[in-house]
Amino acid sequence: MTATADPTAIPLALTMHTPELPWARDVLAPGLSIQLLVADVEGGFLVVKTRFKPGTVLPTHLHTGAVHGYTTKGSWFYREYGEETMNLPGTYIYEPAGSTHTLEAPASNTEDTEALFIVHGAFLNYDAEGNFVGHFDAAVTRTAYAQVLAAQGDEIPDFVVGGNCTYGR
Repeated sequence: MTATADPTAIPLALTMHTPELPWARDVLAPGLSIQLLVADVEGGFLVVKTRFKPGTVLPTHLHTGAVHGYTTKGSWFYREYGEETMNLPGTYIYEPAGSTHTLEAPASNTEDTEALFIVHGAFLNYDAEGNFVGHFDAAVTRTAYAQVLAAQGDEIPDFVVGGNCTYGR
């Protein structure tokens, strides 16, 4: 990662070498691993690389802001829309604020699924009966990522944080 010499200057760009980042395992649901790239609390968004084991199902969730996603490996779909809307490598997805769905990586997948998501706002999680059970946003994800990595014995890497656009933990 590269930072400018003057810590008060806003850099033109921050570079992350994502193959070096550790994966926080079983975050939010069994089978989901994440690499946190950006947790901009002030800007209200986060960017994560995700990895889903075959058969992973995330809790049903509602997005308070828009989400952009890009699948690079494997496949996944939203249960509410059916497997005919399968996201395959090269698929871009846009989810408007207010969308509610349940992400599933099919158990028939022969490899892990990987996708990049840019999440604005928060996502509100619900149980099978429709009861609110928690949320994830930039601040919660930042904390969860660090806690899971620490519990795994992995070093907490730098990732992009908001405010002055710098690296932090």
